Amino acid sequence: MKTRFLFPHQLRPVGWLLAIPGFVLGYLSVYRDFHISGFGYTVKSTSIYVKGSFYHDFTNTLALTLVIVGLFLAAFSREKKEDELTARMRYNALYWAVLVNYLVYLVWLIVTISIEALKLDKDPLGGATDIFNMSVYNLFTPLVIFIARYYYLRYSKKGEYQTGKMYYLPGKPYRFIGQLTSIPMTIIVFFAFFGSLVFKGGDPEPKDWVEILFLFLPVTLLMWGYSKRDSEDEFVSSLRLESMQLAVYINYTVLLLANFFFYGIDFLEIMFLNLGTIALFFVIRFSYVLSRHSKQNGKELAI
Repeated sequence: MKTRFLFPHQLRPVGWLLAIPGFVLGYLSVYRDFHISGFGYTVKSTSIYVKGSFYHDFTNTLALTLVIVGLFLAAFSREKKEDELTARMRYNALYWAVLVNYLVYLVWLIVTISIEALKLDKDPLGGATDIFNMSVYNLFTPLVIFIARYYYLRYSKKGEYQTGKMYYLPGKPYRFIGQLTSIPMTIIVFFAFFGSLVFKGGDPEPKDWVEILFLFLPVTLLMWGYSKRDSEDEFVSSLRLESMQLAVYINYTVLLLANFFFYGIDFLEIMFLNLGTIALFFVIRFSYVLSRHSKQNGKELAI
């Protein structure tokens, strides 16, 4: 097993020098209403809810950029000695980062549904079930969990590296259920959110039932991606690692671009979609490389 697509080792301290001020600036901006004077400009709204123009402050944009870029460099910079052991640790850390992040999301989803079903007038968790709070949490926690897990494996036993254990759902029936539900849900959600960009007469705002459908999509994708394959060996593990890593790369590249080009409610919609994109990119890439390898070698590697 070998880890690819890593940054030079010298960029790791640069990552921390970016991430820490980014977190501080983000905290001050969100919770203390701090804004850098004159750091922004007037933009024309593209949202159906806000007409005309408004002043967009770039303090939050700068904070999010510093945090994401900084955590990325801290997480995916090479070690001085990069070998198979560090690759296994990265695989384990990335596995748990994605899994724990979506398990927290699943708990949040269950609690939110329960509160809605019980028709409670007041949120007993003090706003923790708000979709905005969950979307903000999801922006950077996969990287934070990955870094925490990776350093734990490296230094938890006085320098004795660990690779840790990983657990997968049985291939049957979970992979089939995941595929059966994820594919039609993805198609429906895609056309509901982006159909208006192609068909101008379409409704630019998705219906409530589509948003609810999307909230369940990460769960079904996780069921698909975290189910055992018929031939679960070292090669499949390396494909998992590479696919997870690329999924995280693609997800945060899209998020950073959206951070610069979308504002206000438009960016809130991007944050909402970001809840499921890591799982979606992972499943697409992992299934693709397994299928391609199967065709090239004439083997039955179930996707």
